[in-house]
Amino acid sequence: MIFFYGTRSTHLKTAPLDDPQIQCQHCHTAGSMTMSVFGKYAHFFWIPLFSIGKTGGTQCNHCKQVLRKRELSPQLKTTYQELKSATKTPVWYFSGLILLSALIVLPLLASMVFRIFG
Repeated sequence: MIFFYGTRSTHLKTAPLDDPQIQCQHCHTAGSMTMSVFGKYAHFFWIPLFSIGKTGGTQCNHCKQVLRKRELSPQLKTTYQELKSATKTPVWYFSGLILLSALIVLPLLASMVFRIFG
């Protein structure tokens, strides 16, 4: 079954966690963690309409253990919030709304111009 609406997510930013005190909860390797932020958006006919929000997590480069946002330690949650706030939402997430606005505004402008000069 094909759905013409829904949500998708894309990778926005990845940053290494260089603090030697931060270690993997699984293999206890220090300095091997990276944190990623992903953006979610709603789409219609695969055209992004608007941003839903951001999510993220960490991954150990040694054992490949992935920790989602809810599994992070308080120290990592603080680091995650800083990275999330520094990551900007791309403008193309709103391209559907921009296109829809243009389809509404341009005919109105054209009719006004036609009344003035026509």
